[in-house]
Amino acid sequence: MMTEDSSVPALGPRARRFLELTPVAVWLAIAAAFFVRLGGASPDDFYITYRYARNLAEGLGFVFNPGERVFGSTDPGLALLLGALHAVTGAAVPWIAAAIFSLSLLGVATLLFLEGRERGHGLEAILGGSLLLVSSYFWLNQGAAGPLVLFLLLLAAALSERSEAVAGLLAGAAAWVRPDAMLGVALLALLLTRGKRLPWRYILAAGGVVAAGVGLAWLYFGSPLPNTLGAKTDMAAATPGSWVGLRFWSRAMAPLNRHFGAEWPLVLLAGAAGCAAIVRMNVGRGQRLLAFYGVAIALAYPLLGVPFFSWYILPCLAAAIYGLAFFAGAAGGALAKRSSRPALRPFLVAGIFLVIAFSSLRASWAFARDFAPAPYLQSYRRGAEWIKANSKPGDAIAYVEIGVLGYYSERPILDLMGLVTPWVRPFVVQRDILGAFKADPTEFVLFHTRGRMAPIVRSRWFKRRYQEVMQFEDPGGKGILHIYRRFSGAEAAASAAAP
Repeated sequence: MMTEDSSVPALGPRARRFLELTPVAVWLAIAAAFFVRLGGASPDDFYITYRYARNLAEGLGFVFNPGERVFGSTDPGLALLLGALHAVTGAAVPWIAAAIFSLSLLGVATLLFLEGRERGHGLEAILGGSLLLVSSYFWLNQGAAGPLVLFLLLLAAALSERSEAVAGLLAGAAAWVRPDAMLGVALLALLLTRGKRLPWRYILAAGGVVAAGVGLAWLYFGSPLPNTLGAKTDMAAATPGSWVGLRFWSRAMAPLNRHFGAEWPLVLLAGAAGCAAIVRMNVGRGQRLLAFYGVAIALAYPLLGVPFFSWYILPCLAAAIYGLAFFAGAAGGALAKRSSRPALRPFLVAGIFLVIAFSSLRASWAFARDFAPAPYLQSYRRGAEWIKANSKPGDAIAYVEIGVLGYYSERPILDLMGLVTPWVRPFVVQRDILGAFKADPTEFVLFHTRGRMAPIVRSRWFKRRYQEVMQFEDPGGKGILHIYRRFSGAEAAASAAAP
């Protein structure tokens, strides 16, 4: 008979709590390392939200272009939060966004770990949280609002037993951060419903916060929904073979292969199987909410008819990652039971998980080791800073990717894709980018060898009115950013008179 070794002191409650929270400490270190390594670098679109935030903090209004009240940010709640923190701390907005992103990922993993430990699924929660915190796909989208939305929804689920009203306030705040969180708000209401009893306190609190956001947006912008949704559907309509409908997920294949390895279909299939198992298992409300919300987002975006962007599917991948962990838990448990050696279960579960996730871990290591901001975004920043130093505050710029350019130039932007310039959208549908530009010519025009501005800069009309004044080569030499400036009055008259 085995007896406890009296020479080994029993762990006290504090020591046990410390050991139990070791995964959280490790995750905090991982999040901090990625935060420092990536240095606040984000995709171009996120800088649209960053400019809204900075303009708000600096007293220029909740706008992209001062004086133009256009609802051009898909993450309005995040922009408000960033603006408030920038006003209080003075820290650079991209760095604040990176900190919120990192802490939100940590918060998601921690909430699911605490819930999983209480429900007997601590190992699955540790495995899922660890892959979530190191996933290069997530860190590629550093600054995205998705993790903050997930954190608020999961925190609402965690606190719903204590106070449905508080849960409703948090869920409503998630919808402010990003409107697609309304799917999560509705799903949590369903999870809180018990028989015929509706969670009225939750519904009223969440509904009140959402209604307040819709009302304020309508009063300030004249529209309850971001202009970006319509602008992106216009882009899709104007682009043959655009990444909408079923093509939405076909477009996702390339980044999934890059960040999850060639085994990404197996990761998603195992994740889907795990999510299906979660419905039948003794898991907490938060884990169920994540699974349902991930599936809902996966269906919603193709139905909306918008093109694929990598940050749209972050909730789907978070659900798949935890689904994979629960799939490994179920498979490892079945194998241990079959072998009549239950002590093997943790090793079998971890082994199955690591085999399926090995390529993902390898890709994440390579990403962290070799990371550098996208070369064309570095050129955009250099071009924006050059324009700022060589122009007056009212000199406007025309281009098709406006985030980094607008944030660092601090100049008015004519957005030729219509995200923050709504009157351009009919030209986008007609694929008449030159017509849009001719309707409101700007002082500066940019052209990058990635394309899309060619109809403008190659036109005879443009060549008679603009000249190239600067160019920046991308690091690595794969592209060049050209900056054009309008001729002065005398130069323009001479050019127009030339044969």
